[in-house]
Amino acid sequence: MSSKKILFLSLLIAFGIGLFYFSSWYREYRQTDFSYDSSHITAIELVLKSDTLRLTKSNGNWFINDFFIADSAVVSNFIDILQSISAVSPATLKTDDNLTQLFQEKGIGVFIYKGKHLCKEYRIASIAEFNYKPVALNSGSVVPYYIESPNAVDNLVEYFSVNPDKWLSGKLFTEPVEAIEEIKVVFPDNEKGYTLELGGNQIALSNSAGNRMPNINLANISNLYYSLDNFKLHYPTKAETNSAIPENLISSLQLKMLNGKTYEYTFYRITGKGFTNILGQELGYNPNRLLVKLSENRFLVGSYLHFHYVLCPIDVFVNNYEK
Repeated sequence: MSSKKILFLSLLIAFGIGLFYFSSWYREYRQTDFSYDSSHITAIELVLKSDTLRLTKSNGNWFINDFFIADSAVVSNFIDILQSISAVSPATLKTDDNLTQLFQEKGIGVFIYKGKHLCKEYRIASIAEFNYKPVALNSGSVVPYYIESPNAVDNLVEYFSVNPDKWLSGKLFTEPVEAIEEIKVVFPDNEKGYTLELGGNQIALSNSAGNRMPNINLANISNLYYSLDNFKLHYPTKAETNSAIPENLISSLQLKMLNGKTYEYTFYRITGKGFTNILGQELGYNPNRLLVKLSENRFLVGSYLHFHYVLCPIDVFVNNYEK
């Protein structure tokens, strides 16, 4: 055999061995690679059975299911976790159940997007079959791995919640509170309503008839202004949204921004049975929670405590108010 043939065969064998080891390495890499560069993430979907929670980024803000404002700090921490997840070791299955079916039924699907392109997909779980340790199975893989993240201080899987309340921001609008130009509050009793104009170094308060009010209470106006920056909000139940009827109307809030954008919110009592006051006396409405209607017929639930100044009539903002 000529030296050229020997060299060719040697190179071919070396290439084959290299390809085998590379394929083995890449297969293991695909099975154990769960992290993703956070700078490329534009959307995340979390799916548990019939529940889906979608986080999307738009103009620098994160939204829940393309509408509700997400807590930027919570999302930022979650993304830190996504880019730092690492495989610890292959997971030992404590059952003979079908692995794929098990993760489909009990695991949380994680889908990470860059634009419209799905870049990463795996399922994560903390279940009895793996001694409740965090475990993940990459898409197309047959070997689950125990996982960890240095950025998780609690159970790692709890950060992948499909409960919207875990992600909701306390904000009703994306602009800073300093961007508010005008606040208008309307009550069923028209005399309680008012308009508050905020411009430059001047504050003007007018009643529902348009008359400018003297001797305004700047302390309470300041409390109203800054309360708009952060509420405690929750997703409503179907029963709670049924309370959005005229007889339960409390008031409406209209905000005009410096950029010309306007927002409107309507507040309703949440009615029903089983509500009591502090003395145990029966009430026809929830004394702690109220329904907030946003645009597109969407709803959130807030508390009377956090919306106290928003629900106050004009006399609270005027010293020695007289009708």
